[in-house]
Amino acid sequence: MSSYGGLVKNVLSTTLGIQSGDDVIVETWDHGLPIADAFIYHLRELGARPMLLFEHEEAFWKRVESLSGDVLGKVGEHEWAAMEKAKGYVFIPGPANFTKVWKNFSKFHAAVSYNQEWYERAKRYRLKAARIALGYASRERARGSNISFTAWQRMLLAASNINYELLKEKMAKIAALLRNGQVHITAPNGTDLNLRLAGRDAYPEDCIVDNDDLDHGRNTANIPGGNLLVCPDESYADGTIVFDRPTPYMDKWVNGIRFDFKNGTLNEHRARLNANVLKASYEKATGEKDKVAVLGIGLNPKARLGFLQDSICAGAITVAIGGNDDVGGANKTNFYFPGVITKATLTIDDNAIIQNGKVTLTS
Repeated sequence: MSSYGGLVKNVLSTTLGIQSGDDVIVETWDHGLPIADAFIYHLRELGARPMLLFEHEEAFWKRVESLSGDVLGKVGEHEWAAMEKAKGYVFIPGPANFTKVWKNFSKFHAAVSYNQEWYERAKRYRLKAARIALGYASRERARGSNISFTAWQRMLLAASNINYELLKEKMAKIAALLRNGQVHITAPNGTDLNLRLAGRDAYPEDCIVDNDDLDHGRNTANIPGGNLLVCPDESYADGTIVFDRPTPYMDKWVNGIRFDFKNGTLNEHRARLNANVLKASYEKATGEKDKVAVLGIGLNPKARLGFLQDSICAGAITVAIGGNDDVGGANKTNFYFPGVITKATLTIDDNAIIQNGKVTLTS
C-alpha cells in the first residue's frame, strides 16, 4: 500500500463503515489519482465494489472557458442512479489550479451547479460520504498560497490519521456545553467579545458518518475533521474580536482582521492585508451579512497552523459572519466570512472551555 494506507483504512472502516459487497463511488481529479488508487485498492481488498468518476482538469477548463453556461453542470440519470445504489462516496476535490476558479467565477459555478441537488439526493438516499482534504493540497494551490506542498500534505495525513472515535467522544462532551449560556472570548490582542448560545445542536466535524448524522442530514464528513460548530443567537453579539490567523479568501490571504459588534450587528470590519477583497465582497452581498453566523472550536490534536485548515487545530476558535442557514441557523445571505484566533480564552457562563489557546476539557 502507498503512504495513504492509514488514511484510506480509517475512512473506509470508521468514517463510512464499508463492508464486503458494498458499492462505493470514488470521485477524483488528475492530481488526486494516487489517492483514488489507494482507495480503490483497499476497496477491492475488502471485497467492496468501487466505481471511479474522473474529472480531467485540462478538459474541464476547456469546457468552462469555451462553452455556454447553460450546457455545463448537467448530471444524467445514470449518474444519479449509481449514487442512489451506492453505500459510500469518497470525494477527492479539485481543481488543482484554483486560480482559474476566480478568473472564471460565474462559469465555474455553472459547471458545478448540480451541487445543491447532489447534497439533497445524498440526504434522501442516506448516502455516507467523505471529502478528502488532501485533494485541496495541490502543488499549484500550495504555490499560489505560498506554503510548502510537502509540509501541507504531511500535516493533512497526520491530522487524518487520528482516532476518530476519541475525537467524536470529546466533541460530544463539548457539544453538550454549547447549547445554552453566555460565551465570552478574550485575548491579550484586544479581543473581548460576548455571544449568546441559542439552544441549538452543535455540528460536529468528527470524521464519522453514523445513523444519527444521516437522521440530521449530515451526510458528508470532512477528512481531516476537528471543527465543532454551533450557530449562536444571531441577534446577540457585542464587543471586538481580533483574529491572529489569516483567512484564505478568494485566492488571497486576508490578514490582521478585526470585527467590532454592537447590539448584535457588525459595526465595523478591518484588515491590514487585502482588506479591499473583504470589503468588495461584503458590500456586494445582500441579506444578513452583518450578523454573527458560527462559533467554532478546533479539536484535532494533530492538525497544525500555517496551512488552509487552521480552524480544526486544537484550541483554535472560529467566529464567522454571514450565512448559516445550511448548518441550522437563521441567517440567509450570499456572504460568509470566518476568522480564526488561536491564543484566546473562551468561557461559557464563566466556565473555561479554552484557556490561552488550550482546550481545558479533559473528561
